[in-house]
Amino acid sequence: MKKVIINQRRLLALVSRFRRCHLLVIGDLMLDRFIWGEVERVSPEAPVPVVRVTSESLRLGGAANVIHNIRNLGGHVTACGVLGQDEAGKHLLRSLKGIGSSTAGVFSEAHILTTQKSRVIAHPRHHQLVRLDHENHGDIGERVRRRIRQFVERQVSRYDGVVISDYGKGIVHPELLELISKLALKKKLICVVDPKKENYGKYRNISLVTPNKEEATEASGIVIHDQASLQKAGRALLKMWQARAVLITRGQEGMSLFSQDGTRGYFPTAAREIFDVTGAGDTVVAACALVLASRGTYEEAAVMANLAAGVVVGEVGTVPVPVNRLRQAIRGR
Repeated sequence: MKKVIINQRRLLALVSRFRRCHLLVIGDLMLDRFIWGEVERVSPEAPVPVVRVTSESLRLGGAANVIHNIRNLGGHVTACGVLGQDEAGKHLLRSLKGIGSSTAGVFSEAHILTTQKSRVIAHPRHHQLVRLDHENHGDIGERVRRRIRQFVERQVSRYDGVVISDYGKGIVHPELLELISKLALKKKLICVVDPKKENYGKYRNISLVTPNKEEATEASGIVIHDQASLQKAGRALLKMWQARAVLITRGQEGMSLFSQDGTRGYFPTAAREIFDVTGAGDTVVAACALVLASRGTYEEAAVMANLAAGVVVGEVGTVPVPVNRLRQAIRGR
């Protein structure tokens, strides 16, 4: 598989076009809470560290982090999903509006618990000690799902592309994916998917799917352990998802692109140092969608995503990529 090199000037031109793009992001909107502290001793009550809390921060997570990345990279975006009427949901809604995202496709439901992930991070090495998840354990009701499908069907033609940020919490469901598949064929939609195992067998007619190595192994049923198994899994996923391209992200091993026209590409990691991979997949799907909506190629989307992910994994916690940092990464600074 050849290493792909893309013209620097071309990448910078694509970034300048991001501001003309308006994307629809459909998926599981989440709130990420980070509790920062220092560990100085072990508890006398149990063999666990005692964290002296120094600060807390709330950040946009899940599909909301995809939205945050798109906005930070200069694109326009509309959110589509469901929030509870709890404090986490209210905070998420305010935050989405605060970054300039449209919330026209966000529905609020009293019986739904907004997904919130709380991480305890210990200094000085930024180790994540534990994660606490608050999430909806019941199924998302059919009434809510129908409202989302109706919004997508009526509004999708307004956008330059669609991102499906699937975290397996119920917003992305089979009927919605069937609708998007039909719309993608009929309207020639650009559609980028960050997949989850609950729906592996249901994605169809997608422009680009971005599984990580573990997801690619699960979805294809092929354990990826060398170049031969990687190639086999890539071909299997292209066929299974009827996708025009599949980009397998492989952490420190970089990214591998497979496309229907036979193009294969390898992209070594752009990260100088990896502190935290939280949210890196959100950054990848956001960058890819913006490049494709700007009429870039799949190779250019992969290069841009690789550079953008290289920025975020050098930070701790869920962080979006500022467009100036991406330009610096393109220039090699």
